[in-house]
Amino acid sequence: MNIVELIFSENTGHTGPALIEGGRSVSYPELFKDVRSMAKQLEVGGLKKGAYVAICLRGGIDYIVISLAVLLCGGILVPIIETAGEEEIKSLIRIAGTEVLISSRRFSGFQELAIDPTTFSKPTFVFKIQRDSIRDQKIKAIDAAFVRFSSGTTGVSKGVILSHRTIQERTDAADKALCMSRNDRVIWVLNMSFHFVVTILLFLRRGSELFICEENFPQSFISSISESLPTFLYASPFHYSLLAKTQGLPLGIFRNVRLAVSTAMSLSIEVAERFHAAFGIYPSQAYGIIEVGLPCVNTSQDSSRLLSVGKLLTDYQLKLVEPDDQGRGRIFLKGRGLFDAYLHPTRMANEVLTDGWFDTGDTGSLDEKGFLFITGRTKNVINFCGMKIFPEEVEHFLNQYPGIKESRVYGKAHPEYGEIVCADIVATELVILDNLRLECYRKHAKYKVPKEFSFVNELPKTVSGKVRRC
Repeated sequence: MNIVELIFSENTGHTGPALIEGGRSVSYPELFKDVRSMAKQLEVGGLKKGAYVAICLRGGIDYIVISLAVLLCGGILVPIIETAGEEEIKSLIRIAGTEVLISSRRFSGFQELAIDPTTFSKPTFVFKIQRDSIRDQKIKAIDAAFVRFSSGTTGVSKGVILSHRTIQERTDAADKALCMSRNDRVIWVLNMSFHFVVTILLFLRRGSELFICEENFPQSFISSISESLPTFLYASPFHYSLLAKTQGLPLGIFRNVRLAVSTAMSLSIEVAERFHAAFGIYPSQAYGIIEVGLPCVNTSQDSSRLLSVGKLLTDYQLKLVEPDDQGRGRIFLKGRGLFDAYLHPTRMANEVLTDGWFDTGDTGSLDEKGFLFITGRTKNVINFCGMKIFPEEVEHFLNQYPGIKESRVYGKAHPEYGEIVCADIVATELVILDNLRLECYRKHAKYKVPKEFSFVNELPKTVSGKVRRC
């Protein structure tokens, strides 16, 4: 089973619009034609089934066409955020064993393939990378489609592998809450490098119309909303806060919205109430995990449960392990569409899960009606606007910078961005902060660079000598 062939078959005869970006509109027949044409060019260029294909592009129509074409060829998508530094990109390429790189910028040392430039609306380059053809046979056997590295060049992120069948199962599971259809007009603002499988592929399976506003934000966001009169919003609390603050939006602009999903980071009471006061609807929190899918969506408009991520969807089970006296415990999940394996190092899901249960790393509680509330995390991941950052990765770079003895990177709560990245630094000699920042931006994606630096005499340590995180 190939997820793209499934999208094709489920939309046989559907002639409506599929993707709108700026002044460009693509219907479902045109989308499928473009995907097949792109797939043929990639196959002629040497793309084979099972090849790992890194995509380092800004989200948009081109991104979707290329991604579907890779999947149709049997390639395995490895998304990399476009703003990543060159060293970071090359490191992920090496870790994933990438054989093809599709990028908005040129790279030296790779063989560039001749692809018809009229295929793309923006400069796009396709490179072939020589790799050892030996693959782990267990990964081959699962018909892998997608690898998501949540962050990292230091090996902290394992690379989550999803098969075509897993993608089908988790989109089916999520749709029991989202209920997508050909009547839906979706406003898209999130980064496609982090949000693609459960959302965009589900929207396309159900034949929905997708307005893409990732570029020229927030102007494209506001103009698309005015143009489309959307039925479905899928955004982060940052976007909902921005909308609530925007002056001059036409009255009734959201009168057709049946669901406004808030994802990527925690929704605050303030943002939810502000959006409701402006437009008469509450954003609905969703709980997404790359290893699991979308197990919870709060479709209730109950104002007393705004901070809940909702009830568990029917295809999942949940248990709270070692709850405290207030009922807060570690969240474990099992069900359809759980991940198939980790890539680096390779471990199959059955080697990671305990009797099918996945430890989310979150803590939470359930109220008397089964609504789940996330109360904290047991991991160190920093969440900046829904993009996850491993402190160890940033520390690894900082600790190699001349004059820095050691560092501690942590997240600081922010009302709109979720958390911002901060760093405490112990220096042995003068460190010019502006130079350090410039080097951080050169080596890392922008969202990973600390927004606040503090120079300290020493870092708090545990008894065993490790840096204390909290």
